[in-house]
Amino acid sequence: MFVIKIQVNEIMALLLISTTILVLVLTIITLWFKVSMHAAGVSGVVGFFLVFGIKFPNSMALYPLLTFLILAGLVMSARLQLNAHSPKEVLAGLCIGFTVCFGTLYLFV
Repeated sequence: MFVIKIQVNEIMALLLISTTILVLVLTIITLWFKVSMHAAGVSGVVGFFLVFGIKFPNSMALYPLLTFLILAGLVMSARLQLNAHSPKEVLAGLCIGFTVCFGTLYLFV
């Protein structure tokens, strides 16, 4: 649907698909266990840029990757500082977000 109706390229379609999968996975997991969706989202973006850096070495993905690594640390620290989540919930969000986004793009790009 992304490629045919909206006419985006395949990589952008994979970004949208992996984000949709991440939202679905987080929705299902949140029924039983509280997960930091902020951590999942920002670590998913880190996963995206890491795949771009691996698959396309000349893509200049290092600078956005470093920026989002710092941003991820700030977001997760803020969630802990505000007592919005426990370390376990933030770590779960980090692992789920990174795994889903990195895995989807790495396998299909």
